[in-house]
Amino acid sequence: MSAAIEYWFDFVSPYAYLASQSIETLAAKYGRTVDWKPILLGAVFKNTGSMPLTMRPPVMAEYFKHDFQRSARFANLPFVMPDPFPINTQNTARVCLWMKQAAPHLVGAFVRQVTLAYFSGPAAINEPQWLAAQVQALGLDGAAAAAACEDVARKDELKAACEQAMAQGVFGAPWIVIDGEAFWGNDRLPQVELWLANGGF
Repeated sequence: MSAAIEYWFDFVSPYAYLASQSIETLAAKYGRTVDWKPILLGAVFKNTGSMPLTMRPPVMAEYFKHDFQRSARFANLPFVMPDPFPINTQNTARVCLWMKQAAPHLVGAFVRQVTLAYFSGPAAINEPQWLAAQVQALGLDGAAAAAACEDVARKDELKAACEQAMAQGVFGAPWIVIDGEAFWGNDRLPQVELWLANGGF
């Protein structure tokens, strides 16, 4: 089987929410798997000098809010602008990293479930007990998932993932890498598919 597609994302990214709903199906169509790589965009933004939506000029913020809605309609997915937005997602990412070890075959389902809940919300996706309930619904140990939020190993793993992302030039989400070729954004999925189909273009 060909190398897995690297999928760098933050659970708080609207565009990552949209891409997350279909990236695994798209990968499977071309004999690929997805390596889910949760990171914290706040850490990435500090490194790149970028900023979250709430700190952008009003004209840009309003455009993005409109585009989130339009892009969701285009993908036939629900979208409700979360309030508050953005939020910290370190616990969500740590549970995702725990799942990569505990049940790697369910990571995609977890990501889709959590992002859908947040963007059709409200949903307290960074709260350990809320996360435990989501994991429990997938047939796994919710208490163990909640414990991952305070697990030093998971904290270190997330920190290392953010550092690796920045070292590889990641500056936004979703960041999709196919055999070393990087694509930024949900709107790049048609290019991603063509690349998968042809081995490049």
